[in-house]
Amino acid sequence: GNHARSIHLPNIKSLSNQYHLQVIVSRTGTNAIDACRQFGANYTTTDFQQAIDDPETDAVLIATRHNLHAPLALRALAAGKHVLVEKPLALNREELDAINLFFDERSEPPLLLTGFNRRFSIHARRIKEIINDRSNPMVINYRMNAGYIPPDHWTQTDEGGGRNIGEACHIYDLFTFLTDAYVRGVDARAIRPMSAYYGVRDNFVASMTFDDGSLATLTYTALGTNDHPKEQLEIFVDGKVIVLDDYRRLAIAGSKDSGLTTKKVDKGQREELQSFANAIQHGGDWPIPLWQQIQATEISFEVDRLIHP
Repeated sequence: GNHARSIHLPNIKSLSNQYHLQVIVSRTGTNAIDACRQFGANYTTTDFQQAIDDPETDAVLIATRHNLHAPLALRALAAGKHVLVEKPLALNREELDAINLFFDERSEPPLLLTGFNRRFSIHARRIKEIINDRSNPMVINYRMNAGYIPPDHWTQTDEGGGRNIGEACHIYDLFTFLTDAYVRGVDARAIRPMSAYYGVRDNFVASMTFDDGSLATLTYTALGTNDHPKEQLEIFVDGKVIVLDDYRRLAIAGSKDSGLTTKKVDKGQREELQSFANAIQHGGDWPIPLWQQIQATEISFEVDRLIHP
């Protein structure tokens, strides 16, 4: 996918102390041959099975259209390969159950990491440090000015599962990361558009409570303009307000804690790859515990059930 081409492959190339690109699998050969030259892969193929049968391949990065994520991830895991699969992890309950079952049945399974990169951002990790010693639950507000995508774009169809399952899952993961708690209840409401131009799956508000007592709300909308920043996070906790503006500027009020500013938007993609390689090479905890990957996905299913008539 374009995402892999624009973000993951340059990062993999720059992390040459941790990664070597063995094979690029692509539906059509031409793009893959270009990418192969540009990023130094050993070879390209249109046959996924050939790539996972290759004994030289330790890990597989899956960045296809969303409907193939779970089936391909399971095939790679079953072949003993570690898997970094772009979000979403799954599009429905059956796919998620199959992944759960795979891990239930194995004592030493390969590593699975869903591409919930925002938690790896330097900004998110700084927030986590600040809230780690909190004595109370948090109120968390997240706003995603997602930009308009037409209803016939693949992400909005069965191939993509819609933008709540396909993209908002990022934020459900971030909420899970920040609270480090099980979700207790989910509520969601969508707009009722006057025409087919706007949809319910990218114009909704979802609120959820967690076992630590925290309350988190996501406003996800395609009604706005790209002239406005895409993402903002506000956290209210213990007399402090923490504001993250578009993964560039983190500000903290009501505390001596210092924020930070990055030159460009930093959503943690490079750090995610580093964490994945470290866990494979050195063992230890998974970069994201399995239960948290599952939970973010389950929240997206529940929101979908509530907003989709």
